[in-house]
Amino acid sequence: MPAYTPVNLPASPALDHLVEEVAVAININGINHAVMMATPDDLDDFAVGFLFGEGIIRHNHEVHDIQVTPAEQGIVLDVTIANRSLAALTEHKRRLTGATGCGICGVAAVEQALPALSVLPLTPPLDGALLAGLRAQIAQWQLKGQQHGALHAALALDAEGRILHCREDIGRHNALDKLIGLLLRQHSACDTLVVTSRCGSELVQKAARFGARHLICLASPSQLAVRLALKYNLNVVHIPKFDAPVSYSSYRPADPIGECHESY
Repeated sequence: MPAYTPVNLPASPALDHLVEEVAVAININGINHAVMMATPDDLDDFAVGFLFGEGIIRHNHEVHDIQVTPAEQGIVLDVTIANRSLAALTEHKRRLTGATGCGICGVAAVEQALPALSVLPLTPPLDGALLAGLRAQIAQWQLKGQQHGALHAALALDAEGRILHCREDIGRHNALDKLIGLLLRQHSACDTLVVTSRCGSELVQKAARFGARHLICLASPSQLAVRLALKYNLNVVHIPKFDAPVSYSSYRPADPIGECHESY
């Protein structure tokens, strides 16, 4: 038997400085709908934004009550929604239920991943002057990110490029859900949303469903994200860390502002 020399390793570092992540079970009118891994902050905003992003609700007033209950291994969100909203939930469940191995079911799953959304009115791209110093502004608002790191942020800007709200989460989708939920609960319209993460197709869909005209991302968008954004007339702006911003827009100077057209 080989001899091993014991080594006195330093004690494990404390975990208090690390970001918290928990399982969040979302129950809708007593029916379990989903379990998401999330940062356990602003969960009322998260519940509203998540249901809105799923197409289950269209307005905040369709949510009658939210109960947040700590559980042994996570958190349970019991959400009560209007009876008329249950039809959307039932349809959502129906589309996800079917015999495995069926080609039709596979097609339905793809359609569920890429839902048809309303085309937004054409809007000119953002003035580049509004983007100057935005990264520095964002850093000042990411209070939890500064403390723990490993957090994505989603932010809302006013017409002058000033930050109005910020929500953070370990998941980029969750951060945007929390922000949109906050805006819906406050009955606040917002044309410009910002995500500190890469911009995937699902973030474009969430922004377009909310009715935002501009989505700013600090990491590159995917090809599909840009194609969907152009289809919805959502302007996407990528602000690299060092290079000049890149704008993706279906708007052309000759287009009448406010009109809708589908751009592919």
